[in-house]
Amino acid sequence: MIWRTGVRDSGVIKDHLEFGRRVLLGLDLYAPYLDGPKPLHAPYPPSFGLLTAPFSILPERLARFAWGLLQVISLFVIARRLRDVAREFVPDALPKLNLLFAFVVLLSARYILRDTHGGGGNLINLALVLTSIHLARYHRGLAAGLVLGFSLATKPVAVLMIPLLLIFGYQRAVKTAVVSSVAFMLVSLFLLRQGTAPFFTWFDGTVKYAGMADLFATPANGFPEFTWMNQCLRCAVTRFFGEVPAELAGQVSGFTQGLGLTPAATTWIARCLGFMLLAATFLCIWRRRAVPAARPWCIAAILTLSLLMSPISWKAHHVALLPALFLIGTLAFRGRTWVWVFAGLYVFVCGMGEALVGKGFKQIQQSTYFTTFGTITILGICLWHLHRAPQRVKDDV
Repeated sequence: MIWRTGVRDSGVIKDHLEFGRRVLLGLDLYAPYLDGPKPLHAPYPPSFGLLTAPFSILPERLARFAWGLLQVISLFVIARRLRDVAREFVPDALPKLNLLFAFVVLLSARYILRDTHGGGGNLINLALVLTSIHLARYHRGLAAGLVLGFSLATKPVAVLMIPLLLIFGYQRAVKTAVVSSVAFMLVSLFLLRQGTAPFFTWFDGTVKYAGMADLFATPANGFPEFTWMNQCLRCAVTRFFGEVPAELAGQVSGFTQGLGLTPAATTWIARCLGFMLLAATFLCIWRRRAVPAARPWCIAAILTLSLLMSPISWKAHHVALLPALFLIGTLAFRGRTWVWVFAGLYVFVCGMGEALVGKGFKQIQQSTYFTTFGTITILGICLWHLHRAPQRVKDDV
């Protein structure tokens, strides 16, 4: 994976390096780059440059290899944290840990490979989040908050971890995370030396993008236009309840339009469904907050829910499913035969990329939102087993 990342001449990592370089040199952060008038990394906050700036100092080829190495190290850290979960809550799975990891990789290989060789950095973010929870669990709230704060400042996709940690009782970690995320943002603005304008450019674009009435309209501030690659909940709702423009529908052979509702109606439906999923998830978490064995399922559920609630969920973002897939895998190795059926279906409809199934089927996969429905299914499994998690004598989590 490191080699694949290093030898590529394309991918979002080129934008990452330019983003970090502009932060260090105090340049216009969102000025166009490579793609004509398109702004550089419009959905990313200025503080994302703190993560990529050290790599921008290196020659590009070396930076690519170094970035790939960091992502693989992050994957190793994720595996360590998942092993801790097995050791604490599913000790009978430890003798089969390698098979369990193979199960997870089989279901998520498409996402892992996409993230590493594409240079997305989502594995880095997941490693930071799981490390933060690990530190908080062992009463290292300050360190936990700093790690989570850096994660939120560079890529705020894990914002739902804040209320989760509050429910777990890790108030010090939460306070530190909030303060440190603001501090990291201020550091990036200090390096840019352009006042608060870069932050408000990003924030304004984020708010407008999340509140767009028509998902197919041109977003403000250079944010990404609609594409079939975006597998978030709102895109799926718009596709099946609204009407897709002809130029997008023409990209998929045999495309069938949805119900044809107005953009306002599809927006209302998407927000209602999102609120229902959010409420159901936190209600389950709140009811089982005192059950130690339920907490891994809580974390997995929040990470899965974040993919659905985010306005942008590329396939690489779905490495956030690794904890949920790991927990589901423990069920398979404890005699739940239905898990093997689920795994086979998931690999077929979600896990095989264009190299295996061809571009035509990939377009069908994306436009039918198989990945989104798979994520909803995984969230349902998490909530069901969160509800069924047994009580344990050990209360220190």
